[in-house]
Amino acid sequence: MNVFGLPFLSLALFAGPAVAGPAQSAPPSSSKAAGCGRISIFDVAPRSQDIYRARVMNIDGRLAGPSGTKSFKLPAGHHVLEVAELIDPEQFNDVQRRQRDMRANPYKELAVDVQPNTTYLLGARLITARRNEIIDGSYWEPVLYHQNSESCQ
Repeated sequence: MNVFGLPFLSLALFAGPAVAGPAQSAPPSSSKAAGCGRISIFDVAPRSQDIYRARVMNIDGRLAGPSGTKSFKLPAGHHVLEVAELIDPEQFNDVQRRQRDMRANPYKELAVDVQPNTTYLLGARLITARRNEIIDGSYWEPVLYHQNSESCQ
């Protein structure tokens, strides 16, 4: 169980473009599992747990879809999401807001094993202890904070 009382999901976090490892060598979404699941960015993230909105930029190295898309249907199996944080600007002072705009790589990767008939809610967790570490991006992490069993067709 995680701090939200939910079972841990099978996921890994990889930060930055220079990271070598399973996320970069993962095969494209040619899934062996049958069925599909969804990644949702519908904004119901629990602010009381420092989780805010996120945006999916790429899925398995391809553009995620049209702007404004709130749900991404994926074949069951391993996928790598490139995620941007949309943490409320009020959480930062003026200097921190400028630093957020100047980051070289504002995205992070999140590897997830999508299960059939499951919807995962994606958000950006503000790591309050690291709020002063804006430039290197360590002040946030992409998280799947909830999952629902739903038919995926």
